[in-house]
Amino acid sequence: MSTPRRLVLVMAGTMAVAAAGFGEQRLQSVAGSIKLKRPAGEQLVIVKPEARAPGSRMGATGADLIELADQLLESGRAASAVLDESRSGLTFFEGGWRRRMLDALAEIDTTRFSLELVEAPERYRDALARVTDGAREYQLAAGIVRWAIRRDQPVFSRAFDHMRVGEREVGAALGGLRKVGAVEGGEGTPPSIDPFTASQAMAGACRAYIGATQGADYDRCIERQQAAVQAIEHRFSFTERVEEPAFNAIRNRCREEWPRDFISRDRCERQAIGDLTGG
Repeated sequence: MSTPRRLVLVMAGTMAVAAAGFGEQRLQSVAGSIKLKRPAGEQLVIVKPEARAPGSRMGATGADLIELADQLLESGRAASAVLDESRSGLTFFEGGWRRRMLDALAEIDTTRFSLELVEAPERYRDALARVTDGAREYQLAAGIVRWAIRRDQPVFSRAFDHMRVGEREVGAALGGLRKVGAVEGGEGTPPSIDPFTASQAMAGACRAYIGATQGADYDRCIERQQAAVQAIEHRFSFTERVEEPAFNAIRNRCREEWPRDFISRDRCERQAIGDLTGG
């Protein structure tokens, strides 16, 4: 990951700020300013990554995005916990608290930068946009706190609001990512039927239905189970004229609903495909 550069935001307007003796190492190397609509005089130190070269974004799976969003949420909660300590006494002026606060904010930055580098699959775009909104709230909170530490002035009440909104947005977005991920997982290629596992499953299903492990009724049950397995194994998306993701979703759902009974699983697939195709 590229080395971060630091930006100072002055909310009263856009102005150049010279780097001059930050009290903490992480608050050095001020590089510029950005204008935001905030109350007059309120200032922030914002940490941003270096500009990326064209094409430097990285592809990410749904699982990657969920993991990053979860990390961001946990980092935000950890930073909020440290920030809450400043509500009591003279904690703000303690060097130990400041180091822990800056470390917690740096953890947020690390995950936030990673999110900015990823190229999300189309189906995740909306949820990821909400994660980005939450990350922006964390960024504003961090900027207010960094500026307060730099100026040695405990004026950062709005940081609590931004932290709270950030946690709410990232938490909601994480739920959205997981929901989309569940749909994507359901559309994944289902596993093949293992013959040994299937034989055990069939025996168990027939024993439950017939109440015995031998006899003509039991043998007929096993034959029907075996025929159902054959039907499932010879059913494909192209033979049913169903899009593969939809076909996979049906197969995975029926497999989950009927893990041991292949007769019912076969019936489940046929009914679902019929409902989808109108057949």
